[in-house]
Amino acid sequence: SGTIALAVCAVLAALILLLTSQSSPLYPINLWGDANCLFTVGRVMKDGGVLYRDIYEQKGPLLYLIHALAACLSDTSFWGVYIMEALAMTVALYAAYRLMRLRAGMGFSLGAAAFFGAAFASCTAFIRGDSAEEFCLPLLMAALAIAYAEYGRRAKPMRMKRLFVCGVLAGCIATIKYTLLGAMIGLCAVEGVLALKEGGLLRALKSAGVFLGGMAVPILPWIVYFAANRALSDAYAAYIYNNIFLYSGASKTWADRLTEWTTLFADNLLWTVPALLGMIALAFDRGETGAVRLCVWAMAAFQFATVFLIGRVWAYSLLALAPFFPVSCMQLHRALKKAGSLRWRKGLTAAICAAGLAWTYFATPNAFLRGQKLETLAQGRLAAYVEEGASLLQYNHLDDGLYLTTHTVPQEKYFVRLNVHLDEMRSELDRAVREAVPDYVLVGWDELPAEFDRYQLIATDVGYDDSNRLNKMLYLYRRKSE
Repeated sequence: SGTIALAVCAVLAALILLLTSQSSPLYPINLWGDANCLFTVGRVMKDGGVLYRDIYEQKGPLLYLIHALAACLSDTSFWGVYIMEALAMTVALYAAYRLMRLRAGMGFSLGAAAFFGAAFASCTAFIRGDSAEEFCLPLLMAALAIAYAEYGRRAKPMRMKRLFVCGVLAGCIATIKYTLLGAMIGLCAVEGVLALKEGGLLRALKSAGVFLGGMAVPILPWIVYFAANRALSDAYAAYIYNNIFLYSGASKTWADRLTEWTTLFADNLLWTVPALLGMIALAFDRGETGAVRLCVWAMAAFQFATVFLIGRVWAYSLLALAPFFPVSCMQLHRALKKAGSLRWRKGLTAAICAAGLAWTYFATPNAFLRGQKLETLAQGRLAAYVEEGASLLQYNHLDDGLYLTTHTVPQEKYFVRLNVHLDEMRSELDRAVREAVPDYVLVGWDELPAEFDRYQLIATDVGYDDSNRLNKMLYLYRRKSE
């Protein structure tokens, strides 16, 4: 049954993402600046560039490795990214299925996993596909499933092998986006309490050692990689220091924060309301051990704190809490069983899967782009102006996708303007344009400042903004012949 369930999860993941992710073959390009930045870095790494030293971006190295592998599959389209997304979602759905199998039958668990996939992939927090949160989802989901299996069976510290695996999962999250480690901090807090209770300080230290040993598995190879390429200081500055001290975000009042959270919550009602109700039901569920209830709540609370209280909140931030939705499915199963109204048939699972796919087809905010041709988009039209083999620089804002559609990789370390208050990035972008280093320059929203007079405007076009409206002006400049 496990193999069948895994196969069903793989098919569901491939089909759901085919309909919802702009990385899928049904879409001409992923319009999202973040996704294009990730893929451009992946393409540079595929060509032998060293991350952070040769090209600057601020997320974790494992995320770029995923995109470098995607570029190996296809470096002229998002096909490879779609495959990577499908693999990640397969694991997320299967981990959700395994979690629900602890308390429910195969039919119910598969149906609930299908609903889970359809719900989060068609919500606004999914954005356009290909976020760091999406690639952390399988890791978080697997950690929650392991924790539930361990603490729900017996209110004792986790067995060492499983704790080690949780450490490995945490290490992977740390090398994708460390602000998503909140859930793992919650897990460690509960493990620490149970270990102290079981065998005192020595037992707690043993648990900590095993967990940290697991974390080291995905982290140490990166330290070796950066050290070998003399890029350790670049990696520390880009991923740790600048993110903590230079990442831009206006300080907000509690009223502003509450408004922001309410809006995000309301935009993703399909799974946020059931998740919250399920978590409340779990808190009062005497059929579960106190340890598992404490652990799931600690994981959710710490995850909320690290995502929503520490960093800047974006539309996709909420996806970090999606792993707690299957908990509500388990509570629903318990309630139906208690009421004696649980008569599950295989046909019902198939019907839920079909309904989920139909829902994603119509409900995804990305439907406006599905089936369009690249030549009808600004990214396709502007690419026609750029000569084969020419160099290009996106002067401001995030990557608008022209590096991909012109099949060029940036020659500059600072290839876009990121949300990091880094003086060097701004001055280097200015220097490159002032000295007329690249053959072409792309500017979003505003025209190139008049001081950069060594370029002439050769084309303007209008692209989609973050609200899917055609009102983002794009200006393409070519270096003047001397």
